[in-house]
Amino acid sequence: MEQQLANLPTPALMTFGVVLAIIFAVRYFGLWQGQKTSHASSPASAQVAAVIVDPTALNRATQALEAHTSEIRKLVQVGEELARSVDHMGQELGRIREELRIQREIGRRER
Repeated sequence: MEQQLANLPTPALMTFGVVLAIIFAVRYFGLWQGQKTSHASSPASAQVAAVIVDPTALNRATQALEAHTSEIRKLVQVGEELARSVDHMGQELGRIREELRIQREIGRRER
């Protein structure tokens, strides 16, 4: 790896160094901003703590999600039944088309 880096032209080495510096600077300043804004006494952290302590909203959301899942399962069953009906109708239409073709052939032969 060192030999490959040593064989790079000077502008490429400088670009590589600048890119690494940018990556580390973004990481450092991102962590610094995160530490700067995350205060334990902020109102947002108090709201989060209240949600963690009081699970009623989470329980209600879970119940709503379970009801939604149940209704979606019913919808999927209806969709499957509809697909079976459409498939059956397609088969019947194919049979009707074949019957009409046979009737047309019989009519041509009788003339």
